[in-house]
Amino acid sequence: MKASSVQQAFKSLTSRIHPQLPLSERESQRLLNALTSSFRSQLDHHDVSASTSASCLPSPSPSPSHSTQQQLLSSSSATDRHLASILTNPLLTKPVHQQLKAKSKHPVALFEDQVAAGRATLNSARLCLDAFRNSLSVLSPAQTKDQISRYAAGTRALRWLWTSASTPSLSFTLDARFCNHLAFFLIHEGRESALWELIDTPVPTSANLSSREASRRKGLLLNSMVRTHLSAPDHALASALSAFFRALDTSHLSHASTSHAGSYLIQNLVKLTISSASDVTLYDQFVDAIPRWNRKHPDRAVYRIANLKLHHPTTPSADFALDFIRELKPLAAHPFLSPSTNSQKSTVFSFFFNTVKLLQKQNRFDDALWVMEFMQQKFPEQFKPPNSSTASQPFSQSAETASSHLIFPEWKVPEFG
Repeated sequence: MKASSVQQAFKSLTSRIHPQLPLSERESQRLLNALTSSFRSQLDHHDVSASTSASCLPSPSPSPSHSTQQQLLSSSSATDRHLASILTNPLLTKPVHQQLKAKSKHPVALFEDQVAAGRATLNSARLCLDAFRNSLSVLSPAQTKDQISRYAAGTRALRWLWTSASTPSLSFTLDARFCNHLAFFLIHEGRESALWELIDTPVPTSANLSSREASRRKGLLLNSMVRTHLSAPDHALASALSAFFRALDTSHLSHASTSHAGSYLIQNLVKLTISSASDVTLYDQFVDAIPRWNRKHPDRAVYRIANLKLHHPTTPSADFALDFIRELKPLAAHPFLSPSTNSQKSTVFSFFFNTVKLLQKQNRFDDALWVMEFMQQKFPEQFKPPNSSTASQPFSQSAETASSHLIFPEWKVPEFG
């Protein structure tokens, strides 16, 4: 008997580690018998409960036919309730990702089923929105617009969010993929105002949610809005910057609310091809606004302005970059000179190389040599001239022959990651 219980416990443990194998014919019959027995006992329980509650109520004694009818109705409703509880049990339904993989139902319809059954979660919502958005990638712009309007996935997801107790804290923004999908669909459904309603609604703070964290979550939602505008086929810079400026001008939003979107805009502005005069004006307005959302980090503001000036669409300038580097030169240590992650290293070295590249292009060779000498001094392992003769000769001694371009090492931006 003891051995049997140990064997049963071991079997239970291994079933958690390894997927359960298909049941044999005998095991299937035993499971069916157990379910049948459970089903009958449930019906008997409901019958007893119904008859007991009925006997406790004072009422005129019904006729035999009326009593029989009541029992039948009671049994019928009990059966319906029990069947519903079985059919909606999560153990008897396929996971959302399996149903999406099988493509047995439209992702938005599947999400609505999850909501109706009370089983919708942030994970299942993200999976459904992700599948729907992926299905749009093969459609024409007109077809995409029609599908987005027809299924209103963003509106449905938002309606579900407002019924969730966690929505007032904006905890859903911590799921970046879901947040990006929500912003994408709502904006394309013409409901961007609903996103602003979420941002403008005060978030109740508590011991577990500081005001700074609440502002950061608002910023994550703003960042998703900016991403959606910039991901449009025509790179809607005006819409993206309009959203950012609106948040910047809102008095109740803090630095934490705009820093994510501001950083994302800087990363993309240096890559975009900007040609229209209106977009150039917006570019300049964004550069001028950088100190407003970097008050706590003035050094960071100087660097960001210098970087955008290097990539200005019409009048690029390296002067701001040179001023920033000159401020760094006498310092023994500075976060910008101590990049730790691959992403930070790529950012720092790209900034130096872009500065040198522009200085060379503008025939400012003395300044270019000075920056390269600074780079070799601060990062000797990463920036070694390719030949020994150049390495043994200080750059400053060769400044007079800089215009020949012969003394410029053929350095490349190091590869990271």
